Amino acid sequence: MCAKLKTQFLLLTALLATGSRATAQLNDASGPKSTKENSPYSRYGIGDLGNPRNAILRGMGGTATAYNDIYSVNSFNPATYSFLKVTTLEFALEARSRSIFMNDVSTSSGTATISYVTLGIPLGKYAGMAAGIAPMANTYYRATDTTNIAGIGKAARQYVGSGGLQYAYLGLSGQYKGFSIGFNGGYVFGDASYISSLENLDTTSVRNSAFTRYNNVGGLYWKGGILYKAKVKKDQYINIGAAITLSQKLNGSQDIYDLGYRYTSDGTVVDTLSQTKRTGVDGKIELPAEYAFGIHYGKLFNWDLGADFVYTDWSKFSNFGDRTGVGKNAWRAAIGGEVTPDPTSRKFFAQTTYRAGAYYGKDYIELNGTNVDFIGGTVGASFPLKRSFTQFGRINTALDIGKRGTIQNGLAREFYIRFTLGIALNDIWFQKRKYD
Repeated sequence: MCAKLKTQFLLLTALLATGSRATAQLNDASGPKSTKENSPYSRYGIGDLGNPRNAILRGMGGTATAYNDIYSVNSFNPATYSFLKVTTLEFALEARSRSIFMNDVSTSSGTATISYVTLGIPLGKYAGMAAGIAPMANTYYRATDTTNIAGIGKAARQYVGSGGLQYAYLGLSGQYKGFSIGFNGGYVFGDASYISSLENLDTTSVRNSAFTRYNNVGGLYWKGGILYKAKVKKDQYINIGAAITLSQKLNGSQDIYDLGYRYTSDGTVVDTLSQTKRTGVDGKIELPAEYAFGIHYGKLFNWDLGADFVYTDWSKFSNFGDRTGVGKNAWRAAIGGEVTPDPTSRKFFAQTTYRAGAYYGKDYIELNGTNVDFIGGTVGASFPLKRSFTQFGRINTALDIGKRGTIQNGLAREFYIRFTLGIALNDIWFQKRKYD
């Protein structure tokens, strides 16, 4: 390779590496597929975090840590399983729409997907168990921008990524005199691809560059929780709860492909000037520790008010040694409540439960010295389904509207709408018959 060409390649490589933080514009022409939700922030860390709360809790602002319902599964705090009174199967679909504003350019995208599947089973009067699967994180982005390189001309940078992590778990819980403790143990698995490329737009004599990383990970993952439920008045209660997840490492392997190539004027690749390929490179993802605290006060089957605070320590996070765009911590504060006008009524809307909530917090993404904050509000409702004396259920809905990020310092502002449609089916299992 001639010295001039080598120098140009090194210059392009350096520009691609240093320009990869948060200055890309959204490209409408080559934007995401209609079945995907484009999020430039999902390029960092492990992507956009999934919502581990069920549809009921999403309608209440996500106040999950100290909430329990004898007819639904709250996997956010596994200590709640011991309060289950009937076998409960829950699943939900989630539809998401996102509009992104950046550098006077805007684009919109959306998707619909299965949100979670859970099964909760009471084990006697003072214990319970649950099993389920839900997304932990999602990665999907496609963005480009252009830059002028002295002595070379105009070049286009493109960033494309997709993938995600799933969490499958089994949980147990037991209680004594209103005090309950529980845990989830499970397996996190998934993969993600990250592609960065730099192509010269003014000449075909300069080498272009493409860098691809393909990560495949899997590992054990656990979460613990406690809950104390006390009566304060007739039919009224107060719940105090906490949940903890310590920092844990997932094993993984990484395939690495670095390519240098050159185009002709009609877009045909003339030659591949260099190629680096390494497969099966061992590595780890170190996930953050999370601490959640909550309190709820309410009247049995009638109304409930709660507050939540979740703090996550991202200071030790590492994705195959990479911490690009990840801050030291994140937090989320939320309030919410629900009311059932008349739970004893035979009228449909009197038995319907109505919910509302709000939340505010700081994301774990930090770019160009700027925090990525978020704020949102929620509403929801549960509509009763009656099948028989021992079989019943609810249709649970939640609408979440909010925004994340800022247009300051070259970042992006996102406006999102998320709608969750869940179904909870209840059945009485293992009940002894009083009469033959």
